[in-house]
Amino acid sequence: MRFIADLQLQHPHLLLTPTIQRCPEMEIKLEYQLIAAGGEYVLLFQVRGADFETFENALENDRTVTDVSTVIETSGFRVYRTRLVFPEYLVLARAVEMGMRLLEAVSGDNGWYAVVELPETGTLHQFRAFCSDKGVSTSIRKLYRIEADSPGEAFGLTPSQRAAITTAYEAGYFNQPRDTSLEGVGDRLGISSSAAGGRLRRGLRTLIEETLYKQPPSTVSTNY
Repeated sequence: MRFIADLQLQHPHLLLTPTIQRCPEMEIKLEYQLIAAGGEYVLLFQVRGADFETFENALENDRTVTDVSTVIETSGFRVYRTRLVFPEYLVLARAVEMGMRLLEAVSGDNGWYAVVELPETGTLHQFRAFCSDKGVSTSIRKLYRIEADSPGEAFGLTPSQRAAITTAYEAGYFNQPRDTSLEGVGDRLGISSSAAGGRLRRGLRTLIEETLYKQPPSTVSTNY
């Protein structure tokens, strides 16, 4: 048996918090982290949204990061590399050290939404105590118990991604015309519209990869 925790983390010194507060419409996803020389953290994060100019101006004044550079630039998203100013507030690294598996970390509500997998709930209590000692607010939004044969397991979906897809479907988001908006889906999930859109996008991408692209190639008839 495993557990999935959907957490909300908030503190002024958490990575990119000033930029998140200034540009709430931009979606930031933590890609991964590397240890640089001297024990510094070098981080990569992906950003989607419509106003990269304002976002990059906010980055220049963000006291939580330094040495920001663009690694990938496309019409739909950009990937940035940066060094962390407050490594002691990289609490998700501590979560991994405690035995958790980080499934997702995206910006939202003046902080971060993080989805982690853990073997037992005691680990989550230890992590929250660690965050509390640093003054980091840690709210448990949802806690799932995962059985081996639970729906979505076979397709690689996280519980939060499955919830986003099923909620959007039940609310009529996929109807034509739509019966609800991303804001409506987000309201049902208790998250922002950008966070809801991100979960839908990542969940649907996973479904496509695990179904359409893992099926044996179909035989195409040439008889017309």
